[in-house]
This record gives sequence, structure tokens and C-alpha cells, in this order.
Amino acid sequence: MIMTPVEHKKSEDLKVYKIKKLLDKLKSKKGFHTELISLYIPHDRKLSDVTNYLKNEVSESQNIKSKLTRKNVLDGISTLLGMLKNYKEVPENGLVMFAGAIPQNNTPGTEKMERYIVDPPEKGKTFRYHCASEFLLRPLEDMLKSKETYGLLVIGRKESAVGYITGNHVEIVREFTSGIHGKHKAGGQSQKRYERLIEEGEKRFYRRISEEVNELFLKIEDLQGIFIGGPGPSKEKFVNDESLDYRLRDKILDVVDLGYGGSEGIRALIEKIKKKISNVKFIREKEVVQGFLKEISNESGLAAYGLKEVEKALNMGAVKKLILSEKLDIYQLNIECLNCGYKESRIARELELNKVELSIQEENCPKCSSNTYNLVNTVSIIEELGSIAETMNTDVILISPDTEEGEMLYSTFGGIVAILRFKLTY
Repeated sequence: MIMTPVEHKKSEDLKVYKIKKLLDKLKSKKGFHTELISLYIPHDRKLSDVTNYLKNEVSESQNIKSKLTRKNVLDGISTLLGMLKNYKEVPENGLVMFAGAIPQNNTPGTEKMERYIVDPPEKGKTFRYHCASEFLLRPLEDMLKSKETYGLLVIGRKESAVGYITGNHVEIVREFTSGIHGKHKAGGQSQKRYERLIEEGEKRFYRRISEEVNELFLKIEDLQGIFIGGPGPSKEKFVNDESLDYRLRDKILDVVDLGYGGSEGIRALIEKIKKKISNVKFIREKEVVQGFLKEISNESGLAAYGLKEVEKALNMGAVKKLILSEKLDIYQLNIECLNCGYKESRIARELELNKVELSIQEENCPKCSSNTYNLVNTVSIIEELGSIAETMNTDVILISPDTEEGEMLYSTFGGIVAILRFKLTY
């Protein structure tokens, strides 16, 4: 069964991956003097205003003393103006453009004009025109940072832990032990005195935790909320003590019962609240991988793994969710003969790329023996499979190797798996 391609479904994960790869590439670009131009256009800026701004910069740049620098800057501005002509209006999230003369062998006069366009992952709010010997990448890097951060507190009478979850990362910042004795054999007046001492020790323990939490969480700008869990009445006592800063108390989203405290309690707390923090990448990734494993264990026939099997299912339109590890370092090299049109693709790991590319230069076409057998391009397998998936209305989900599920996805299944729409018959 072959499915006709439908309207493209853009994947946010794939978009972010491509931006990260581009940023890695741009970081290595260096120019002489102030010849690399970075342009950040917010979504509410009129293109006519941007064009007029750049034309004014043309006039300003005429005053640059160095002839070569002046020429390179003017060429960069002209390149940006040419790029803007392709747009009728600024896209929904704005635009980020880079243009600059990049030296080819670290010698003045060998510069080659390069240009790049980025559809930012979120709405840009500030107009920036920046000339330097490097591209301005920080604003774009900030857009890629995880914004959803939640504080996690597990309060137990003897053991407690403080941490947070953000993006695809869980951090246990601190563990506490109270040193409070659980039981005593004293009776009469001694019993009351011991109970009072235990109660006072418990309060001091909770206030010590509050001091740490206040210092840690008040520094987090994008703290979305705080979840508190723990065994018995300890968590309620902690909340009622009111030693937690009022700004953090207002962020408490839920207080839940757990079987134990300490760092193990953090994991149990995440499991209890996962529906309430489903916007966190960590939770989304775990559920996606667990969904794939469920299909495997049920022997439903709706799971595929391995490059060849998944690629075949993709081209048949059978893939509902394409799940790829961010750790994948596999690239596809596309080769074509200019003489007879023969085409071929090869797979290589990143460490082998240079060696494989050099060997292709020495080869002749296997069909017509022409020496015009050339490498057309090299693309990561994530982008190659992702592009096919988007034409088939398939969800593309990238999984970080930092979680237990993410590491297992890479080590056990090679980092390329899929959940299918229907069973395949071979």
C-alpha cells in the first residue's frame, strides 16, 4: 500500500534540530574585522522599515576606511536586501538572517559571501542589526533553551530531596538527612520532653530545607511551579511551617503522597505528576519511547526499527510516529554522475565522513566509467528521514540520550524506530 503524500506537517523537534546544527556550523565562521552581519527581525516589524534601515546602513558603510572591509560589508548588506525581496511580509515568528564574507584560507582577498536564513523557534521581540568578526548567535541560542522548569521537593521526616525538571533533564540538587530518632522508650515526663525535642528538631530540619529552596528556586527565572511530595504528614508540616518564601509558596501546584522520601522520592514524584507537566520534554520523551516499547511487547506488528525497515515503512506512508535519537551520527552521501545521470546513496558515520568523501573523488561511475562521478551533498540521516516523514504527515520526535529511555533507544534499537499506522506485509 502506497500513501499519497499529503500537506506537509512540520515537526518542531526537527526544526529545532536543524537550527542547532546550523548554529554549530555558524560558530566556526570567522571574518576579518566587522564583516559578518547578523539581522534579527521581530514578527511585528514592517519589511519596508527593515529595507529602509539597511539602505541607511549602506550610506553609513561608505565611510569605512578599509577598501576591502567596506566592499565586504556593502556586499553583505546587498545580500540581505536580496534575501528580503523573497518575502511579502515578516513570518509569524520573525526572521533571522546572516550574511558575511568568510575567508577561505585565512588570507585577505579570499573571502566568499555566505548567507543563511533561520525561521526562529519562537517569536522574536527585538530588532537587531549587528556587524562583527563573528555572527551574533546568542539571541537564537536563548530561544532554544528550555522554558518549562518545575521545582521538585520530596519531604520526609528523616530524608528529603530538592531538585527540578526542565526540558529533557532532571536534576537532584541536594539531599538532606535530619538525624531525628524515630522511636524512644522513655515514659512519663521524659516522653513529653523527647517528643518536644523531636518536634523542634523536625521544624529546624524543614526550615533548613526552606533556606536552601529559597536560595535555589528564586534564582530560576522561568519557574512554572513547584510540586511537593513525601510520606506521611511530613510534607503538610513543611508547607504549614511557612518558612518557604511567599513568592515560592504561590507557585505550589500540588502536594502528593509518596511511599518514601529522598532522591528515590523525586522519581516517584515525577511519575505521580506527569500528566500535570506533560508540556515538559522529559515527560513527552519518556511516554513516546514507552509507547513504542508497548507495541514491541504486545507483538502488535505496529513497531519497526532499524534504518532499512523504518525507511521502507516511511516511503509506504505507514509510519505514524518516527522516533529518532539525537545521538545519531549517521549521514547519507548522495552521489551522481554528470555524464549518464546514475545516482547512488551511501551511509557513513560522522567520524568516517572525510575518508568516504575523499574515496568518492577517486572513483569513476560504475555505469559509464566517467570521471564525472561526484558527491552532490551530505545530509544527516535525521534530516533525510525527517524530510520524508514531513511529506507523509508523520510526527517526527527526537529523543535525548540523557534519559534512561533515550539511552536504551540508542543502544538497543540503534536510535531509529517507528510506530506504524498499519501492519506491513512483505
